[in-house]
Amino acid sequence: MAELAAHIPTNASVVAGLDIDRLRSTPLYAKLPESFREASYVLAGYEPPALVTAFRVGARVVSTGPRVGAPPQILGYAADTPVWVVARGDAALPLAGNLANLTRLLRQTGYTRVTARVGERIEFAAEGVCASQQAAEHLEQNVRAIATLANLPLEVRREGLTVHVTGSTTADAVARLF
Repeated sequence: MAELAAHIPTNASVVAGLDIDRLRSTPLYAKLPESFREASYVLAGYEPPALVTAFRVGARVVSTGPRVGAPPQILGYAADTPVWVVARGDAALPLAGNLANLTRLLRQTGYTRVTARVGERIEFAAEGVCASQQAAEHLEQNVRAIATLANLPLEVRREGLTVHVTGSTTADAVARLF
């Protein structure tokens, strides 16, 4: 992944990874952009307004951005799952409508990591790490309220400064979000 990370902007506020090889036999694979399907791994970094992708196709690295050298610091929170996203709490996500609530939740954290395992269903976990106990309690309450209002079957728990959220959905439900 180091070759790919060298193309991601150093100040990226959101970094995501897709292990395409592990997703090929899943329903999510059909939902991926055509340009990703020949890749074995995709790494993306977002630093407004730029979205940079770097992916491996055979022995080649293809990137939409220049080689910048030092990878973003938040890449240290990457996971070894087929799908993962790490976002700083100050990330400005370009989301509208109800999805804009994700930015409001993110702002309550120092960083958030979302991981997903994909099979017949997508099993996901999110960890929001907050700066204080009060912020963690507030985030936990907000996530519980949104889950209740939206009738989302999420498990929410807090351990110290970290709020953990787990759930399960389908690839079609995720595709409808975007």
